Amino acid sequence: MNDLKFAFRQLLKNPGFTAVAVFTLALGIGATTAIYSIIDAVLLNPISSREAERLVELGERHYGNRGEPRFGGITVHTLEALRAKEEYFSDIVWLERLDLERKTADFIDEIGGHVVSPGFFNLWNIAPILGRTFSKDEAVRLIEYDRVDRNAVMVLSYSLWQSRFGGQPDVLGKAIEANGCHFTVIGVMPPHFQFPNGNYPSFWVPVENPNPREESGNIQAFGRLKPNVSLVQIQGMLDALAKQLVQEHPAVFDTAWRQRGQGFGVLARPLQHAFTQAPYGAEGLQRTLLGLLAAIGFVLMIACVNIANLMLAKTEQRQQELAVRAAVGASRWRLLRQLFTESALLAFCGALAGLVLAVWGLKVLALLIPENFPRVRPIVLDGSTFAFTLLVTMGTALAFGLAPAWRGSRVSVNDALKRAGASATINVLWRRYRSALVIAEVALSLLLLAGAGLMIDSVIRLLRANPGYDSENLLLVHPGLLRGEKYGVSERSAAIHGALFDEMQRRFAALPGIEAVGIAKLSGFREGFIIDGREDSVGLMQAGIGIGSSDLFRVMRIPLLAGRHFNESDVSPGAATVIVNDAMARLCWPGQAALGKTFRDHGGNVYEVVGVVANARIGLRGRFVDPVEPTFYRPYYEQSRTGGYGPYFVLRSQNDPRALIPAAREIVKSVENSMTAPWFQVARQTFYNATEAQRVYMIYLVVFALVGLLLAALGIYGVLAYSVGRRTREIGLRIALGAKPGHVIAMILSEGGRLVGGGIVVGLIAAFWLTRLLQSQLFEVSSTEPSVFITVVVFLSGVALLACLLPARRAASINPMEALRHE
Repeated sequence: MNDLKFAFRQLLKNPGFTAVAVFTLALGIGATTAIYSIIDAVLLNPISSREAERLVELGERHYGNRGEPRFGGITVHTLEALRAKEEYFSDIVWLERLDLERKTADFIDEIGGHVVSPGFFNLWNIAPILGRTFSKDEAVRLIEYDRVDRNAVMVLSYSLWQSRFGGQPDVLGKAIEANGCHFTVIGVMPPHFQFPNGNYPSFWVPVENPNPREESGNIQAFGRLKPNVSLVQIQGMLDALAKQLVQEHPAVFDTAWRQRGQGFGVLARPLQHAFTQAPYGAEGLQRTLLGLLAAIGFVLMIACVNIANLMLAKTEQRQQELAVRAAVGASRWRLLRQLFTESALLAFCGALAGLVLAVWGLKVLALLIPENFPRVRPIVLDGSTFAFTLLVTMGTALAFGLAPAWRGSRVSVNDALKRAGASATINVLWRRYRSALVIAEVALSLLLLAGAGLMIDSVIRLLRANPGYDSENLLLVHPGLLRGEKYGVSERSAAIHGALFDEMQRRFAALPGIEAVGIAKLSGFREGFIIDGREDSVGLMQAGIGIGSSDLFRVMRIPLLAGRHFNESDVSPGAATVIVNDAMARLCWPGQAALGKTFRDHGGNVYEVVGVVANARIGLRGRFVDPVEPTFYRPYYEQSRTGGYGPYFVLRSQNDPRALIPAAREIVKSVENSMTAPWFQVARQTFYNATEAQRVYMIYLVVFALVGLLLAALGIYGVLAYSVGRRTREIGLRIALGAKPGHVIAMILSEGGRLVGGGIVVGLIAAFWLTRLLQSQLFEVSSTEPSVFITVVVFLSGVALLACLLPARRAASINPMEALRHE
C-alpha cells in the first residue's frame, strides 16, 4: 500500500506526463478491447446457450456454382429420419422460410419470416424483451408452402417490431392478418438476436411440421447431442442414414444434381460454424476484424514504446533519489518493485479510461458487421472482455514498465550521489536500448501506413473500376414477384412470359427523358454444359436478354467483340443461338475464335455461338473482387420460364435516373398490383455501396496509422529533446568554440536520421512480408505495390524530419554562457 500511495503521488506530481501517458494507453487499450469484444461475440463464442459444445447443425451436402461441396439445408425426408434417432439427440429443432402476404392499396405487402419447431427458442437461452416465446400446444400445422391450418401466434424480431409497429410496447396481443389467417404477437426478441438472417425483418411462427413437399433442401435443422455422444459417432450414423435415404427415396436423392461430386450426404458440424462459416461474407469479416485487431495491436505497441522511453527518461532524472533510497537500505528488489508499481498504476489508469472509450468504440466498430450477418450474443463489455482487458493491461505494464524499473533498480550509489542527474553520462547499453525503441516505433508506423496506403489505393481503384458498360444515368427496375389469388403458381411464369412485361416495357419507354429500355433475366447459379473436345462438363451461368429495342447490350452499351446481336430470327422455333461473354469464350475455347462454336446441355440441346460481348457485371450483385462468371445469353423469351432471379428492366435516362423512380413505381402499379412492391437500383450508387466494406476498413486503418504515426513522431521528438537537454553543456561549449547553428542542427538531425532510417529499413522488410495478409482485401493492387511504399517512406520521412527539426532548432538556439553555468 505504501508503494501504491507513493506511486499515486508521483503521478499527481507530474500531471502533464500522467495525462499524456494515460490518454495514450486508453486509446490503445480501449480500441483493442472494443475490437476483441466484437470478435468474441461474433466469431469466438457466438452461442449463448448452455453446453454449447453439444449443439450441432445438421445439413445435406449441396454444391455451389463452381461444383464445390457446401453445407446446405435438408429435406423433409431427412428431417423425419433425424427426428427418429432419439438415441443420439436429446432435442432437434428446425426452421423454414415463410412469407406472409396481405393486400394493400398499392401492392401486396410481403413480410419474410420463418416457421419453427415449438422448442426453437429453448436452444438459445435468450429471453424476449417483451412477452414470451412458444408453448407446445400453440403449434399449428403447415398445410402448404405458405399456409397454416388455423390462426397462430408469432414472436417478432426487434427490427420488425421497430419497422412495422414503431417499437410500441403495447404490441402484445395485436394481430397481423395475412395468408388467410390471423397471427397474434406474443413476444419480441432483443436486438442482438439476429438468427438466421441477420438484421432482416423477421418473425417466428410455431408449427408441428415443415412443408410436406419440401424436397429442395431449404430446412435448417439443429440438434443437441446426448451426453457422451461424439461428433464422430454422429457422422458415422449420418453416413449410413444417407445411404438409407437414397434407397427409400431415389426420385429425390438419386438425382444428378445431388449425386455429383462427392455424392449425396448428410452432415453434422458444430453449431458455431453456422455463424462463422455459413453466412455470405463471413470469411471476409473474420479477416477484417483480425486485421483491425493486429493494426490496433501495433498502435498499442507504439504507445508502450513511447511510454517506456518517457519512463526511462524519468528514471534517469531520479538517479539521486533512487541512490538515497539504496544508501539507506533499499534493496534492488525493493527499488524494482517501487518503480514497477508506478508503471502498473499508470497502466491501470489507462485501462480504466480505455474501458470508457471502448463503450463508445463498440458502437462505431459494430458498423463493420454486415446487416445480414447472423448472431445471437449481444456485443457488450462482459466478463470475458474484462478478463481480456486485464490481460492486456498486465502485458502493457510489463512492456513499458519493466525496462525502466530494471534500469532504476541498478543505480550506482557512489556515482549518483557524486554528480547531478541531468549531467550524468548515460550507459551506452541503455542509450542503444532507447534508440532501438525509436527504431521499433518507426518500423511499426511504417507497417500501419503501408497497410492504410494499400487500402486507399485499392478503394480508389474500386471506385474507378469499369463494370463493363456505361453506368451513367442507368436505373434498374425490379418488378415484384407475382402473388395473391389472381395468379396461381402455374400461371405466374406464363403471365411474365406474356403481355405483362411487354406492357411495362412499352410504358417505361414512353417516359420523358428515356433513351432506351432493356430487359434481362439471370439464372443466378451455374449449370453443367458439355463442350466438344472436353471430357468434363463446364459450369456456366445463363441469362436472358431482350432483342431489338429491348436489347440489353445496346441499352447498357456493352461492347460487341465479335459476331452480331440477336434479331427476330433467334426466337423462331428450333433456334438455339447464344451470345457468350469473353470469360466464357476464353474458358471454353482458349486460343480459338468462339464464333460458330457449339456446346450442349445434358438434355441434348445444342447451342451455337453467334456473338461475343465484353465481360460485364450485369446483375450488380457480384463484388468487384470476385471474377466475372462465364455466361451465355439467350433471347429473354427463351429464358423467361427458367428458374433464377425474376426479370428486370434497365432504363437509360438523359438525366438523373433517381427522378424516374416515382413514375416507374406508378407504371408497375397501374399494369399489375397483384405483386410485391418493386425495388430500384441506381447503377452508380449501387457500385459505390458495394465498396462500403472496403471503405470502412480503409478508414479504420487510416485512423490507426495516423495515430501510430503521431505517437512515433512524439517518440522521436521526445528522445531527441531529452538528448538535447542532457547535452546542454556540451552543445553550449561547441557553440562557444565557434560551431555554427547550422552545424548544430545538422548534428541533431543526423542523430535522428539514423534512428528514422533504421526504422524504415526494418519496417520495409516486415511490411513486404506482413502486407501479404491484406491481399484478399485488395482490388487490382499488389501487396507490394512500389508506388505505395515509396509514398509511405517519403511521408513518414517528412513527418520524422519535422519531429527531429524542433529539438535541433532548440539546440541551435542555446546560449553558451547559460549552458556553461547549466548545473
